[in-house]
Amino acid sequence: MGLRLDTRALGREVDRYPGALLGHCVLLLLVSVLALRSASLTPDGGSLHFAERQLGWALAGLGCFFAASLVPYDRLGRRWPALWGLGLLALVGVLVLGTKVNGARSWFSLGPVRLQPSELMKPLLALALAHVAARLGPRLATFGGLARAALVALVPFGLVLLQPDLGTALCFVPISLAIVFAGGARLRHLLGAFAGALACLPLVWCFLLAEYQKLRILSFLDRDEHALGGAYQVTQSVIAIGSGGLLGRGAGQGTQGPLGFLPERHTDFVFAVVCEDWGLLGGALVLGLYASLVALLLEQAHRTRDPEGRGILVGLAAVTATQVVVNVGMVLGVMPVTGIPLPLLSYGGSSLVASMLGFGLAASVARHRSRVALTPGAPREAPERRGTGRTERAILGA
Repeated sequence: MGLRLDTRALGREVDRYPGALLGHCVLLLLVSVLALRSASLTPDGGSLHFAERQLGWALAGLGCFFAASLVPYDRLGRRWPALWGLGLLALVGVLVLGTKVNGARSWFSLGPVRLQPSELMKPLLALALAHVAARLGPRLATFGGLARAALVALVPFGLVLLQPDLGTALCFVPISLAIVFAGGARLRHLLGAFAGALACLPLVWCFLLAEYQKLRILSFLDRDEHALGGAYQVTQSVIAIGSGGLLGRGAGQGTQGPLGFLPERHTDFVFAVVCEDWGLLGGALVLGLYASLVALLLEQAHRTRDPEGRGILVGLAAVTATQVVVNVGMVLGVMPVTGIPLPLLSYGGSSLVASMLGFGLAASVARHRSRVALTPGAPREAPERRGTGRTERAILGA
């Protein structure tokens, strides 16, 4: 009898596990390893071994996915001040002790491994802000409540801008907007905040953007003028995509990547390698896979009654969609170069592990939402409120 009960419990657990989400992630990781095999080739016929290293990061990312999926997301949410604080501490530390790469002091160098804490802040922000928005409840519809929630995002946003890493900082915006809007924030308040941000653009240009960032924008506005300078990457990227045609030149048979014409082909411009090798059809299939992944996250959000779990899912869906649109737009030359990686495809351990950690949180919501489901408008449990720490009381005004 006991064995039968265990079997039934195991069956229920398997039914609840989001296999489709895991399958999407595994497929994208496989595409990444295959694309990076081509991106690793050098003009002399050697290899930079990006694919092998990415495979190691993929295994680490899968471990993070499973670990995050096993822990109930509401328990992690109740510990958001500590997790958020650790993320901020890492962002402050990298400003002091970090290594400057491509003009931004964004990395900790740990021997052969480099860690980018701003990437890991993305899932931590989704977790923290979703919990805060759920706790604020109806107060999020007031300007004061929205301002309290915004503090959770503005602090890491400002620290990342100081590196300066505008691309990663901007990734915090779709996470925040999606979570607070799903949590009940008024559209007019969000539009007012957007108008205020637009009014600050001249100040951003004069005081926050580095010279290389200004050059990227100017190169986007006049690519022909900067074809051999700031627009060189985009020009070579467009050539690579065009040379792939409909079906591609074949894995490792391209010219722009293996011959070294396309810079950063393993990171920000890996989609150009995909299109050169597998053509328009291959690129469309990869984009379809991303669209299906985002749709899956939104469908899970629709089925989730708990506002905290729903906030995590919409935040992750928003940042995934934004990164794909911006990166592919950049590779196609219809958006400025921002340094935003393509989730799960671009080479890099920090980005990959952070993405898999975020999707692991999404899997946790799918597994545990029935246990923490609340009826609409129901208050949070009293034990959670008694456990509120000073950081949360300061932000929530509780």
